[in-house]
Amino acid sequence: EMTSMQQKVIVEKQDLTYLKWSHARNSSGTAGTFLKSQSVVSGEKIYYKLSGFDSEKGIVGHECVNEIIVDRLLTILGVEHLEYQLIHADIEIDGKVYDTWLCASKDFKKRGETKSALDNFYQINKISNESHYEFCVNNSFSQVSLSRFCTSFIPLAIVRVSPIIHSSVLARE
Repeated sequence: EMTSMQQKVIVEKQDLTYLKWSHARNSSGTAGTFLKSQSVVSGEKIYYKLSGFDSEKGIVGHECVNEIIVDRLLTILGVEHLEYQLIHADIEIDGKVYDTWLCASKDFKKRGETKSALDNFYQINKISNESHYEFCVNNSFSQVSLSRFCTSFIPLAIVRVSPIIHSSVLARE
């Protein structure tokens, strides 16, 4: 059983092999490209997300670590955001057990509330020829959109820069 959501990183390996993983959540939230699951812990709904999954290679990538980096950055900046936990765990997919790291978060929706991807909302509600940016400004989403853009850009920048940093450190040794 998972420990308190107050702990940001759980290093001690957890047994989460009971979780069932899929690309779409069984909820009104948005689907995505990463495998997701959910459970109820101490009466609270908890959502889990893996980094990339490949049926040949298993769990690949480091998206879960990116979530923690962005979580901490937004906390430091005082920006309201969904808080994540990084958990070391055994999970099971298609009968195979994987030792991995995954993210967990509390349910961020109020009961009966639904969520939609911003692009879907834009496609349905935009005024003819209105750009994405104009749509966000006109609907008072500019601050939210800027935060989301920055939090999407930062992990991509880290991914692109980390091999360069790693190479330059090795070159100095």
